[in-house]
Amino acid sequence: MGTEYLIQEGGVNIMRSKASIQSHPIHPMLVGFPIAFWVGGFIFDLIGARGSNAGLWAAGFYSVIAGCVGAVLSAAAGVIDFLYTVPPESSAKNRGLLHGGLNTFVLLLFIYVAYRLGSPSAAPDGATLLLMGIGVVILAISGWLGGTLVYRNQIGVDRRYASAGKLKTRTIESWSKPVCNQSELGDGQVLMANVGTERVVVGRCSEGLFAFSDHCTHKGGPLSDGALVGCTVQCPWHGSQFDVRTGRVVAGPAQEKIKVYAIKISDGEVYVQPSELEIKPRKAA
Repeated sequence: MGTEYLIQEGGVNIMRSKASIQSHPIHPMLVGFPIAFWVGGFIFDLIGARGSNAGLWAAGFYSVIAGCVGAVLSAAAGVIDFLYTVPPESSAKNRGLLHGGLNTFVLLLFIYVAYRLGSPSAAPDGATLLLMGIGVVILAISGWLGGTLVYRNQIGVDRRYASAGKLKTRTIESWSKPVCNQSELGDGQVLMANVGTERVVVGRCSEGLFAFSDHCTHKGGPLSDGALVGCTVQCPWHGSQFDVRTGRVVAGPAQEKIKVYAIKISDGEVYVQPSELEIKPRKAA
């Protein structure tokens, strides 16, 4: 298995879309088509039904069909991002699942609408218009969730072109393999490694190298995407801050500490121990 690297400077994100063209996410490129066609089809049929306009009926029918095709293409890219971009055990995962579920329901709803219409010459009845209206409302709710995934959870956001640093990934076969060389990281830099099912961040602060979980205990945000200032890492989603030496919460809204791991350095290579490091409180002098 080849080794890939993720070296971050000043909080470069790891959540850029995996379904993209020259770093431009495909999913947001395509979502506008089903939205426009389905909403347009609803408007065509609504106006056409009131005026008995066969031309508008045909436009509505073909718009519904085109929207279904666009939705399938958009969904394919969205599923890839959901599986490989959204951090596991995070609020974005649940939000993305709801977003995808609502979109799937709307797609099935409009497929049924097309089936009810049957042909471009068919006039939409009241039940068909009601179903289309329900679909448009649910589509708006799903779109709001999609916007939240981008603007709050920063899914698919790529900040590499803002002079934030070079983005690479590292996958380690087992805990017995070195995560990195100690010379790879400068002060304030972090490296994120996938070790089995765990995501571990190694960062360097003024007191040396430290390893901690990538999972923010508040909403599951990726700490490797945050900023490491001094020996404190800040979650990019809601601003929770943690001491990377002990895992303790420096500032909320998080209330639980993050996992920290012991590090062993051998011949300049950095090894992370698989069990969580137990931090014993210091006795008062």
